[in-house]
Amino acid sequence: MESSRKERGNLTLFLGAAPGVGKTYAMLTAAKQQRDRGADVLLGWIEADNYPDTRKLASQERFNSASPRSIQYQGNQAYEMDTQEIIKRRPHLVLIDNLQHVNVPGSLKPKRYWDVEAILAQGIDVYTTLNIQHVESLNDIVTQIVGVKIIETVPDTFLEHADHIQLVDIPADELIGRFNQSYHDDNKKEKLLGFFRVGNLNALREMTFRYAAQRLDSQLEAYMHAKHIPGPWPVAEKLMVCVSASPFSSQLIRMGRQMAASLKSDWIVVYVQTPQGMPGSEKGQHQLARHLQLAEELGAEVVSVTGNQIAEELLTLARSRNVKQIIIGKPNRLRIVEWFRSSIVEQVIRNSDGINIHVIPGKPKISVDKETKSRSVSAFSWRPYAAVTLFIALLTVILHAFGLAFDLVNIALIYLFPVLFSAVYWGLRPSFYAASLGVLAFDFFFVAPVLSFTVADLRYTISFVVYLAVAALTASLAARLRQQLNFVKQREATTATLYALSRQMTAITDFNSLLENISNQISDTIGTQVAIYLPDPIDDLKVTASSSSHPVWGKGESEMVIARWVYEHGEMAGRGSNTLRESPGLYVPLRTEDRIYGVLAVNLEERAPSVVAENLRLLEAIGGLAASAIARVKLGEEAKLAHLTAESERIRTALLDSVSHELRTPLATIIGSATGLIEGDRLFSSEDRLDLLSTIRDGALRMNRLVTNLLGMVKLESGMLRLRKKWCDVEDIIGVVLSQVKDFQQHRKISVDLPENVPFLLGDDVLLEQVLVNVVSNAIKYSPDHSEIIISVRQDDHGVTLTVADSGIGIPDADRIRVFDKFYRADKTRHVPGTGLGLAICKGIIEAHGGTITAAPNIEKGTLIIINLPKGDQSFMYPIDPEGESRTS
Repeated sequence: MESSRKERGNLTLFLGAAPGVGKTYAMLTAAKQQRDRGADVLLGWIEADNYPDTRKLASQERFNSASPRSIQYQGNQAYEMDTQEIIKRRPHLVLIDNLQHVNVPGSLKPKRYWDVEAILAQGIDVYTTLNIQHVESLNDIVTQIVGVKIIETVPDTFLEHADHIQLVDIPADELIGRFNQSYHDDNKKEKLLGFFRVGNLNALREMTFRYAAQRLDSQLEAYMHAKHIPGPWPVAEKLMVCVSASPFSSQLIRMGRQMAASLKSDWIVVYVQTPQGMPGSEKGQHQLARHLQLAEELGAEVVSVTGNQIAEELLTLARSRNVKQIIIGKPNRLRIVEWFRSSIVEQVIRNSDGINIHVIPGKPKISVDKETKSRSVSAFSWRPYAAVTLFIALLTVILHAFGLAFDLVNIALIYLFPVLFSAVYWGLRPSFYAASLGVLAFDFFFVAPVLSFTVADLRYTISFVVYLAVAALTASLAARLRQQLNFVKQREATTATLYALSRQMTAITDFNSLLENISNQISDTIGTQVAIYLPDPIDDLKVTASSSSHPVWGKGESEMVIARWVYEHGEMAGRGSNTLRESPGLYVPLRTEDRIYGVLAVNLEERAPSVVAENLRLLEAIGGLAASAIARVKLGEEAKLAHLTAESERIRTALLDSVSHELRTPLATIIGSATGLIEGDRLFSSEDRLDLLSTIRDGALRMNRLVTNLLGMVKLESGMLRLRKKWCDVEDIIGVVLSQVKDFQQHRKISVDLPENVPFLLGDDVLLEQVLVNVVSNAIKYSPDHSEIIISVRQDDHGVTLTVADSGIGIPDADRIRVFDKFYRADKTRHVPGTGLGLAICKGIIEAHGGTITAAPNIEKGTLIIINLPKGDQSFMYPIDPEGESRTS
């Protein structure tokens, strides 16, 4: 066997025309051969109770079997295949009977073929069985043949992924004999007796052969394409199926699937949503959602467009997508209606222009169950009719009291107001009621003879008919306008939600604010609880954000289990999805093309199925937006972290290089001088010994400055720097600095230029001394011998300015800002020993005092370091001395 797992397992389908042909027996035989070759074979689910030979083979071969999963359903104990155990055991091959099986509510997935899909996704091979009547696209044909509606079906799109199809068949007579021997339950036998007829079985066998041949042809064509074998390839024609909320649409979709398979073409299922054509009832909306889901399961591209004219929108889409075949259902309408208004089918045929139109007549059985009737009765509201009655009664009283002098035509026009008002606010039926009631009131109170429904002048009868026609027309237009307005509001709300989310997500950079905004926006739009799950550092999901109005929902154990499953598998789960649909919440993975960032959960417990379907599409779009926004913020954080890591590595390298260099030189000097003193006690004179000791001291001072700078930088970086502010005499600070640099000043002259009144500063004198020592030390290092360094002090209304000017090599324009960065050194200064920390520490200390430090070119040559510091209220500290002079040392 393979040493490494495949990304997806192989699916082998044992296909038969009916139960009893020997599919399970053939599957077990093939599995035995695989086991003999060394494969690890596991029985996932086998049903062989009615077939002794199959049961005997399964027991003789002693295959390993997975334990079933126990589920409580309606007070009874039910058993289903345990998919999670199969995946956990990870066999090479698993055997699963009855691919079409529908799992009991409470199972992880509602249908067995979804369980098989999950197993295949783990790289496990699957053998499974199926009868031809359970193929979704053949469902209507099978119903016509056997007279029974098949409920358990498998979509063609899933079956197309089968790697191998093994046909299992026996003659019809032999199958009937096997049926009579296998089924001993008279009730069950009687139910299946109509199915097991020679004519039915032969028709099903023919369908099985055709289906297998079609799949073989598709596999052969795919093989020739893959191997670049030339051949007469058919030109694919795109097919379009038009659907609505009618139950007949499911038959159109299955027919479209068969035709698309025959033509080897892509196909589209389209629904045109118009304001006047929207499904009015919840049942109709749910029916439409099921049609679109069926189309997706059968492999169609589902397109939903909006417009006012269905035929025009269909043909526009067909031409834009290069559709050559259209399947449309023929409506069941009275012929007299078609005399006045052409049907959608006629409009499509009239304007098709080269597109082939397939009109499928159908007479679906429309039955209204008790639930629908009760819902219709409960949905009826008497308030609009009571309001209309009161409105017309009040209007009649007013007209009778003040409007008898009006012309009857004007009075009739006034009665149109209740009609228009009720059409706009309450719909079509209340407006028709208003029109009828208005005619009766007009006739009874204003048309002679008054207070009687009798009409003396027959011309008024025509007027009444015209009035009713005008009222009906205006009411229809007003009601349609109301529908269009509601339709536009619904679309606008969805668009506004997506726009607001995308705009806010783009603007927000803080991660927590982003999650809070997403949850609250969804909660406000849908009006329910929202939770967002994100993984912690150990990849365990936590509720990271939730809607502020419902912060508790989503933290229960059941919700956490579903959220973890969605995060691990990257699939939607919960209500309205294909997994754990009994759950009240809908869980959407927040995923991009390459990563899953978390899970979005929305509570849809009390929502109708149609509302769930509408929210499903909206939440999918929002989930994509949210995942992109989270990815953007995460990417920004990762980029910052990468930048910080790179910067830390650069600083670490620079620190090691600088420190090792700066320590090595003074240490070597100290060691050499100390060694000379020890070993050459009698060789050196007193002056030589003093020189060596001076060298040791200079090296120690240099190391001390290095350690002081390092400690200062550590304090600045960690935020541990604390200023001990007090009033400091600038002259004293400069004096201390001059004494510290005196030993390595060598042959350079340092001059100090002080103002008439030497200012005081409110600051930390020790840190300010360190700043000046670093600046003056740099000036000494980069200035030639016998040059002058000038320290000057000036004050104005804004503060005190200290300037250190040298005549050294200077700083290039491009480096004057960067010299204050940690470990940065200009190229022209690298020949001079140094760490690049001195000016960085100076900048941190000066900014901590609320000041600034900058570098500028000196007038002739060299560098000017300018330090600006704020001053406090100093007027009370010393009197002004008009006789004062500038002092220079």
